Amino acid sequence: MNDCIPLIGQQMRQMALRWFTAEPLVRLTEQFIEYKLQESLKFGQLTVIHYRMFGGEGDKVYRAAGAVELFILASDILDDLQDQDAPGKPWMQVSGAAALHVASSLLTLSQQGMLDCTDNNDTRLALVEMMNMHLLQAANGQMLDIMNEITDEQSYLEMVKQKSSMLLSFACMAGVMLAGKPWNSVVGEYAIEIGIAAQLRNDIRDLLRWDDKSDFLQRKRTLLTLFLLESLSDEDQWIQDYFDGRLSAEDIENARARYEEACERTGTLLYGSVMSRMYYNRFEELLDSIQEAGPWKATFLQILNQEIA
Repeated sequence: MNDCIPLIGQQMRQMALRWFTAEPLVRLTEQFIEYKLQESLKFGQLTVIHYRMFGGEGDKVYRAAGAVELFILASDILDDLQDQDAPGKPWMQVSGAAALHVASSLLTLSQQGMLDCTDNNDTRLALVEMMNMHLLQAANGQMLDIMNEITDEQSYLEMVKQKSSMLLSFACMAGVMLAGKPWNSVVGEYAIEIGIAAQLRNDIRDLLRWDDKSDFLQRKRTLLTLFLLESLSDEDQWIQDYFDGRLSAEDIENARARYEEACERTGTLLYGSVMSRMYYNRFEELLDSIQEAGPWKATFLQILNQEIA
């Protein structure tokens, strides 16, 4: 599937050059797209593979995949502007107003790209309705994440389903529906499982970081930080004190080794790994139930396993 990445990138550039005419908007969009191409086009690849899985032929899928990736790029920009934890990315090195404008412009451009990927009016309507449904749900999940008010496992998983899983479902379903097929409930269901598995893997990584992206240092409520806080012994009270704001970052700046030992001792890391694997295994079971997936399963798993398994 790596051979489709240049084609997706080409479509992203073409859409921007077609619809954007203001020089600063064109210039910054091109810079941001080039950065995105060096990172990952996983979502666009999922669109392509689902289009092929469900019998789609021809090159129109690359326009749809480009539209998906333009939306993901816009989401990445907005997420980084909200979190202020990725100073090295190009959109964080321009004014916040300019980055915000590019992101909002990309949101509209992605929808226009989806409209332009087919001449079949029924398919166009179905695609845009599906797109809007997913993105509105993702907006709800993102707001819950921003507010950082998660209190238990159920509310956390619901937030992830609305945020990460909806973006994956959007990418997969775009390929299914562009191929002329109706909404596929199994695809929608396994996208939820993928999203949760992937988010838990990210949470494991961010649990142990000791920088601006550390969930602990940022006092971010995730399934793993909640589990950790519920599992602390008396000697770990400082972790609770920091999370509740009674200690500052300066107070714990030399406590990384103690913190990592507590994560291991409480079983937080094991818990995260087991939970992630459970959702990933459920995804594989659902994938196996789709007959069309057979010839594409290995490629599909290869795309996902780079970041999830």
